[in-house]
Amino acid sequence: MIKTIRIWATTALLVCCAGLAVAQDRPWEDFDYPTLNNFDMPSLDIFELDNGIRFYLVEDKELPLIDVNVMVRTGGILVPDNKVGLQALTGTVMRSGGTREYPGDVLNELLEDRAAIMETSIGFTSGSASFNVLSEDFSDLLPVFVDLLRNPVFPEDRIELARTQQGSSIARRNDDQGAVAGREFQRMIYGQDSPYSRRIEYATLDNISRDDLMAFHQQSFVGRNMMIGVTGDFVMDEMKARLRDAFSAIPAGDELTLTFPEVDYEFTPGVYFVDKPDVNQSYVLLGHIGGMRDNPDYAALQVMNRVLSGGFSSRLMQVVRSELGLAYSVFGSFGSGVYFPGTFTAGVMTQSESTAQAITAIIGQIERLQDDAISEEELARTKDQFLNTLVFQHTSIASVLQERMSNDYAGLPPDTFERLVEEVSAVTVADVQRVARQYLRPDALRILVVGNSAELGDQLEVFGDVVEVDISIPGN
Repeated sequence: MIKTIRIWATTALLVCCAGLAVAQDRPWEDFDYPTLNNFDMPSLDIFELDNGIRFYLVEDKELPLIDVNVMVRTGGILVPDNKVGLQALTGTVMRSGGTREYPGDVLNELLEDRAAIMETSIGFTSGSASFNVLSEDFSDLLPVFVDLLRNPVFPEDRIELARTQQGSSIARRNDDQGAVAGREFQRMIYGQDSPYSRRIEYATLDNISRDDLMAFHQQSFVGRNMMIGVTGDFVMDEMKARLRDAFSAIPAGDELTLTFPEVDYEFTPGVYFVDKPDVNQSYVLLGHIGGMRDNPDYAALQVMNRVLSGGFSSRLMQVVRSELGLAYSVFGSFGSGVYFPGTFTAGVMTQSESTAQAITAIIGQIERLQDDAISEEELARTKDQFLNTLVFQHTSIASVLQERMSNDYAGLPPDTFERLVEEVSAVTVADVQRVARQYLRPDALRILVVGNSAELGDQLEVFGDVVEVDISIPGN
């Protein structure tokens, strides 16, 4: 992976230098520049304990630090509808409450004295824990980290504090226009009752007990659900011995199965509106269901999306913002999920009076992708930008290792990054038009507008019957 990154970084540098040289004479071209240092990814050592924990180790002597990152097979997908938010509370209080030997405040002070960091969190599709420490303090603090993973006490006062903080987030969730749009767009695409668009409510928070947190932790943080990556300043054989001693006592437990239900989606158009009287602009999202990461057309779809909405040189930015002057911001993505389908989304922030015009302009650019083939020049520029962007997604040994672990967790091949580079390079003009015609449905877009009805008027009616969305907070 690192060799591929280096190749593209060097290519980007050469392209930039060539372009500058053509533009005008550069006196510094006669300077003698030092040769770039070669970078070789240190060897990756993978081993597994009898309890199922898999370790990924890479030495990195650049700084006297050691990073430990744990991935846990768990997540909010396991939580029942009446306890939405359980995984978030578990991840928060696991760290804030500490253990019997190291209660939260004691743990905070210990870490501050050593300039160390320990964190835990649990999201929708995975859990995580991290530990960053000076290499000289690693042996002393590793048992503390293992104790945190194994024996959190979940004190009631910390649970109530986390519950209060989450309740405050619920109370403020309609304050931000973009957050409202993103949340309601998810519900519009996946459905009100889908696990992929569930919301934490006061009622679901009230249903969560300390016993729930303890049970969720106990079923999740066991050997068969854990992957641990370690990078930093250590000697490989010594580190492997320390890790065996520290983690062998963690029970193997049962491997959790994360089941992601299929999305029942029909390509039907619709217009939805959220009235937010305190704003003077419209936040617009339009789109439909997207795709999966294992789609053979993934690379072509991402190149197509870059042509449409990938930064300042994209068509939406050039046409909707620069040429027509209709947008503060315009953006988009063709989401391809690993576990369930993503969403195809195009969005714009625009003045209230130009809302319908901006929507029409975006739809026009989607149709243009289907009707007219892009030029070879535009394709080459887009692929270069895409590939050069990929370079900066992996800026350190730790980030490359994290990518490898994430691929293994998701069941993707270890060389997923290298394959993407090759597949993007192979995308043709015909591929871009083909996937635009096959996967984009401008005739079946669902349009969501969060704006001021008094300023907007009846603009949206040109797109169909308008459904007003209720965003009131139950129990507020």
